Amino acid sequence: MKFGDLRGILQYVPQFRGRTFVIALDGGVVDSENFSNILLNLAVLRSLNVKIVLLHGAAHQIDALAARRGVVLSNNDGTGPTDDMTLELALDAITRLGSDVMRDLSALKIRAVTANVVTAHPAGIVKGEDQGHTGKMDQVDHEMLEGFLEKEILPVVPPLGYDGGGHTLRMNSDQVAMSVGVALKAAKIIFVTGQEPDFGLSLQSARQISAEQGDDLLKQAETDGVSPGLRSKLKQAIRACREGVSRVHLINGNRDDALLAELFSNEGIGTMVFADDYRQIRPATPADVDEMLLMMRRAVEEEQLVERDKEEIVGRLDDYIVMEIDGNVVGVGALHCYPEDGTAELACIYVKNDHEGQGYGRALIQFLEDEAKRIGITRVFMLSTQTSEYFIAKLSYRESTDLTRMPAERRSKWEQNGRNARFLVKKI
Repeated sequence: MKFGDLRGILQYVPQFRGRTFVIALDGGVVDSENFSNILLNLAVLRSLNVKIVLLHGAAHQIDALAARRGVVLSNNDGTGPTDDMTLELALDAITRLGSDVMRDLSALKIRAVTANVVTAHPAGIVKGEDQGHTGKMDQVDHEMLEGFLEKEILPVVPPLGYDGGGHTLRMNSDQVAMSVGVALKAAKIIFVTGQEPDFGLSLQSARQISAEQGDDLLKQAETDGVSPGLRSKLKQAIRACREGVSRVHLINGNRDDALLAELFSNEGIGTMVFADDYRQIRPATPADVDEMLLMMRRAVEEEQLVERDKEEIVGRLDDYIVMEIDGNVVGVGALHCYPEDGTAELACIYVKNDHEGQGYGRALIQFLEDEAKRIGITRVFMLSTQTSEYFIAKLSYRESTDLTRMPAERRSKWEQNGRNARFLVKKI
């Protein structure tokens, strides 16, 4: 694992300690060469006192077994009708898969148990078709799961449910994971799939999706040909967020250390659906000052920013804003107002190197421009030595050689520091 921001990693350890994560593995992931690595990631999380509930799908194993036996399946993932032959074959595949998972957990000295905790009833007739042995969720026995977790036993939940008459029902593993996460009030549900969670968005847009954005994305996903498996996970992620799980992650389990890379970095490597404020821009506080100075040090060394001492920042702290990602300050900016001139300077805009290319700098600038508008400013300016072309090409700033348009106080400092920064102006 390669992480550039150790402080960002360490902040998650106390946040995760004692919390419950529901981790749902596609059957294909369990069969992959990377499965042993995933189990090691689970062991790392447990060493940090994270409580893990493990679920698994079995569509991959059911398809493979059906091919060997020459059986035509009515459905392989619990989302459609399950006939007698399909149920029999699914039970065989799920039982074998569960045994393999338990064996591999035991090899890592992880105490585990198969937990049959899903109560369900037959789905009945859906769109005119009898669903046979396909189940519909009733409830999850969260007390049993919590009992195992308290004893440091890892529960493994198969994609099966049981009704009051003692019948076994085939369940969709994504729906089971969502229901288990909600029942346990889990901090996270993590869907580990065998493909990239690609919904046709840009990398910047795809990393974090609010539940509200997810609704629109889900409607578009079917039109865009996104795989049924990913659509199912997105649907259950949105529902989980609306029922109390703050964060749901979709990651490619074939990537090395995928779990840790997703959980211990602000940006992650997959797609996160969230219900709370994952990213926010807020006024800076005295508690932020040391972090701001530390963050800006490299930019000062590279002459991107003018050096500011702590006293100077504290003296004008009301001018500063910070961007937080998951409680970690990753960007800073300032708006210095000159009301007598009807203008304001956007200054000290900086985003940590590990977070570049995500649109955060642009978001900080937009926030500052909006704030300037709110207080009646009609013109903003910037002094730039190395990023002027970006502001001109992307943000509609233009260079001015008329320095009389710069407030006299600011022009004096500009002349004294010798940086020869370009004077960029924008009407707002």
